[in-house]
Amino acid sequence: MCTGRPGWLTVSLRVGKYKKTHKNIMINMMDILEVDTERQVVRVEPLANMGQVTALLNSIGWTLPVLPELDDLTVGGLVMGTGIESSSHVYGLFQHICVAYELVLADGSLVRCTEVSTV
Repeated sequence: MCTGRPGWLTVSLRVGKYKKTHKNIMINMMDILEVDTERQVVRVEPLANMGQVTALLNSIGWTLPVLPELDDLTVGGLVMGTGIESSSHVYGLFQHICVAYELVLADGSLVRCTEVSTV
């Protein structure tokens, strides 16, 4: 299985030949779900892109501490692709500013992943 997103929607120059031989699953998860102003957390789906997130945050006077330069980059792509060289000497790479990830496993169960405290 792989995502059914067509190659022209990606930022990569790589041709995903595997998409022709694998079962393509369409995932239209591109929304900003919530902005929690008290906790200063933005909850988004993996295909929400930086243009959407930046426009919404700018409208309330906020920005991300690690802000990639390309509006078409998706949150999921930045996390899985280690931020495409977008980084901050204070906050690190894009995935370092994420406080949690929710993953749907092959059996359909939902897993919430957060940082483990070593204290």
